[in-house]
Amino acid sequence: MDLSPREREICREILSGALALLSQAEQFKNREKWEALPELLSGEERLELDSEQLKLLLSAFNMYYLLSQKETDKLSRYLKSNLHQPEDMAAYFERARAALGENPLEPEACQLLRRRLSAALKDFSSARRFLPRKLYISDLHFYHGNLNFQMDQRGFGDEAQMNARMIRQWQEHVHEKDEVYVLGDFCMGTGEMANIILRQLPGKKYLIIGNHDRYLEDRAFDASLFQWAKPYAEIQDRHRRVILSHYPVFCYNGQYKVDGAGNPKAYMLYGHVHNTLDEALVNAFIRQTRAAKRPSRYEAEPRPIPCNMINCFCMFSDYIPLTLEEWILTDERRRKEMEDVPDSII
Repeated sequence: MDLSPREREICREILSGALALLSQAEQFKNREKWEALPELLSGEERLELDSEQLKLLLSAFNMYYLLSQKETDKLSRYLKSNLHQPEDMAAYFERARAALGENPLEPEACQLLRRRLSAALKDFSSARRFLPRKLYISDLHFYHGNLNFQMDQRGFGDEAQMNARMIRQWQEHVHEKDEVYVLGDFCMGTGEMANIILRQLPGKKYLIIGNHDRYLEDRAFDASLFQWAKPYAEIQDRHRRVILSHYPVFCYNGQYKVDGAGNPKAYMLYGHVHNTLDEALVNAFIRQTRAAKRPSRYEAEPRPIPCNMINCFCMFSDYIPLTLEEWILTDERRRKEMEDVPDSII
């Protein structure tokens, strides 16, 4: 949806109060997205908001109405997911109210804008349900109960709890029309055990074969539950080449290709290494490759070497199959967190 100049002004005022409240916390969810919104709304060019931005704006409106009514207890409960509860919430709220200014915004205009934002978000949700997406995930290891206590330390009481959680996450986030690419090691059970799991999972499912997918050799397995199963594939996802392999491919097809703005045109998605020492070694390779420069016959200065390898390990996404865009963001956040940890592997 687009916003008029006055609507943008209302949103900026309401955001100022919300940010005054949230920014006093040591940490809160989506900090960067929150802080990017006021600048986005200050421009004069045509503005198109995505679903995440709409959600944040609606959250700011909810805070505004509770602030304006001084409903401290309700707002305290509302903020529990974003704000570490301070001892004196009232002082925080007073500072946030001050950021809104002495003159209240027009109630009717605020209510109308709130309804427009809510309707636009519903449109996004409806469209998302019916537009097929390409989703990716790796190393689910259904029935592999030892991973709760060894290697992954997943923390479930037993394999039944683990299976139930992974099935529920899949069912809540995947639509029947979505395409889900499993990058290996889907299941440790028999062919019939794999059938039972797959029949509960919505979407068109594709398998990149991993070293633990032995149920494929069981005659009881229903091969039609996967659209195909192969050890390696290259697909297109929004004009980008996606290399799919259970094992990391360090020099992958299209690695050096970028578009006119310098954005990568190829990504390598892998699994197998979970979050082990092997993954730390892969990360070290990625850092070293990105730090290197390669002479180019077309440019005077050496160019950085692209290395867009992403581990789609299921625990990195809380067992939810993600789009390529979501995996890119997940990988960026993970790498930023790794920058704060001393590197013992060179």
